[in-house]
Amino acid sequence: MSTHMCLDCDGDGTCAVCHGSGSVSGGMFAGASDSIEGSCPSCSGSGECPKCDGLGEVEVGGEG
Repeated sequence: MSTHMCLDCDGDGTCAVCHGSGSVSGGMFAGASDSIEGSCPSCSGSGECPKCDGLGEVEVGGEG
């Protein structure tokens, strides 16, 4: 198999929603004020891109 740059994170391995911080402020939560901060819903607080697990690359192709 070969690998290609992850399009979700543009190859840098960080979560596109929280930009690697692992947390998001109130604007991301319905009805919350900007002063509230919580764990990023996309990466579950890890800060890593959930599609490539922070590697910046995804495997493509199949066996054979």
